[in-house]
Amino acid sequence: MPGRRKFAYAVFVAACIAAGGAHAQAPPGGQSPLSAIDWLDDTTPVIGPVGPGLPGSDGAEPPVAGGVSTPDVSVIPLAQTEGQEAVGLLASHVTGLPETLWSASAAPALEARIARADFRVVPSLQELLFTLMLAEATPPLGADAEGFLTVRAGKLSEFGVIEASEAMVERLPLQSGAQFDLWFELTLLAGLEDKACARLSAARELSDDYAAQIFCVMRAGDWDEASLLLDTADALDLLSRTEERLLRAFLDPESAEMSVGLAPPRDISPLEFRLFEAIGNPLPTAGLPIRFAVADLRDLAGWKAQLAAAERLARVKALSPNRLLGLYTARKPAASGGVWERARAIQKLERALVEGAAPQIGAALLDARKQLAAVGLQHVLAAIYVPQLQGSALGAEAARAYFELTLLSKDYELATAQGVAQARQARFLESLARGAPRGAEALDDPLASAIQAGFRQTAPGPRLAALIESGKLGEAILVAAGDMARGVGGDWPAMKSAIAALRSMGLENVSRRAALEMLILRRGS
Repeated sequence: MPGRRKFAYAVFVAACIAAGGAHAQAPPGGQSPLSAIDWLDDTTPVIGPVGPGLPGSDGAEPPVAGGVSTPDVSVIPLAQTEGQEAVGLLASHVTGLPETLWSASAAPALEARIARADFRVVPSLQELLFTLMLAEATPPLGADAEGFLTVRAGKLSEFGVIEASEAMVERLPLQSGAQFDLWFELTLLAGLEDKACARLSAARELSDDYAAQIFCVMRAGDWDEASLLLDTADALDLLSRTEERLLRAFLDPESAEMSVGLAPPRDISPLEFRLFEAIGNPLPTAGLPIRFAVADLRDLAGWKAQLAAAERLARVKALSPNRLLGLYTARKPAASGGVWERARAIQKLERALVEGAAPQIGAALLDARKQLAAVGLQHVLAAIYVPQLQGSALGAEAARAYFELTLLSKDYELATAQGVAQARQARFLESLARGAPRGAEALDDPLASAIQAGFRQTAPGPRLAALIESGKLGEAILVAAGDMARGVGGDWPAMKSAIAALRSMGLENVSRRAALEMLILRRGS
């Protein structure tokens, strides 16, 4: 191999070993890749009995469903399933969602709704969106199972749920260019490009993307063929200017030196992102779409970049709180302000819990809550520390903070308002956690009053009712989740109808948790 190619190959192999090593490391606790999303570890269906006072209920308070669990995922190409059309990673018995979730909806309208769906302002609704995208289901009218699965995988990857979306797409036969190109991009983001390149090298017709083909030939170490393909593609104008310069820099160290100042394109692709890294010019991910943030979780990135990326992903429920905790406590903060203060606050709370002194625990809890609330991460604090703080003797202010954090956790029904400051508001929140909110009239709070009215509303509005009655369950859930999220901006009629709709469809747990989050998180956002 010529010296220059040895150098380029060594640079790239070093980057890939670091990337692959970071990917291969087991998450804390021996989690499987899908369990990197914390709510996938729950064990009860997302769909439960209908709420009290709604058609089909007996008036009793329903049991609360938790979330979804992670089944063992076997990767079987759809072509080998003898016509089975229900595809996804989470089985119906796990989610409680029927396989006909989407089958009555028209594909164009449904896909447009999925494209618009973004419920990150309310964490429980964001979890619900991910569950819908992962659920095993038959396709809508006018779509095939494989095409619709790629739509769902694309939505997951949009929020940085890369490993789950890659696992979904890998189940496809990958016989069309669109399917393979999506899978290739996902493997690049997940650090799994070796298997995609192996498949492409064995069947070049899988993709018309010449940049991908040249990249994979380089990965295989065939520099002569890579050089020939690159020159041919360049002569035929089959590459963008950025792709051509990056690939040539990867092939030739002299070109790499001249490309140090190469500006990234506005809409950078995963391949271009990885090529910038391979030529020794890695790009910061802070200004890129969130799906690129997973790259900064690797050991290639500095601690501050890892923390910033983990916070971005955890904020949209795409990363386990425990993964973020592991990064917060990995080492001593090197400076002050921003992410360093959050890491310092979490480490202080960890020490206080070990030492066991109630005053220190309370002070540390308040500081940690203040720091994480400022960046929309209170739900992370709740998931990690509510179980650990149970039974602690806390002062009045810290007890109030613990009460609200409990309401943000999966154990929200255990929260008790007894002895908590701001008693009227606390009693209202407790009653909401039980599914029968009362006392909003005394709070002078339009959001609380609208939520109470929504839980007392016996039927959704005409638009949602029509979707439910026509069997368009998945579409109805999407619309209801979007309408409930609109309550954050003050659209009370939409939110009230959405609460009634979610409860009528058996999403009691989601409606309660979302309402609690809307009330509590607005003050800490």
